[in-house]
Amino acid sequence: MESKINLTEEVPNKGRTFGSLLSYYPVMIVDSDGHETPALFTRSQIKEAKERAARNPEDIPEGQTFFEWLFGG
Repeated sequence: MESKINLTEEVPNKGRTFGSLLSYYPVMIVDSDGHETPALFTRSQIKEAKERAARNPEDIPEGQTFFEWLFGG
């Protein structure tokens, strides 16, 4: 697996409104055609994904990136 979310790349929520989070973790999602789409994950979304992966390690195929597996690429 080559996909990574770097937790040192935390970015502030510049357009923050009342009740919204202070920061996000940015990633670039590349689809099977090579198109890139930016995405922002919260710390709780990353925690939830890590817990899911720990419960289901058999569901992440070898030789496929996490995002290829996640988005069917």
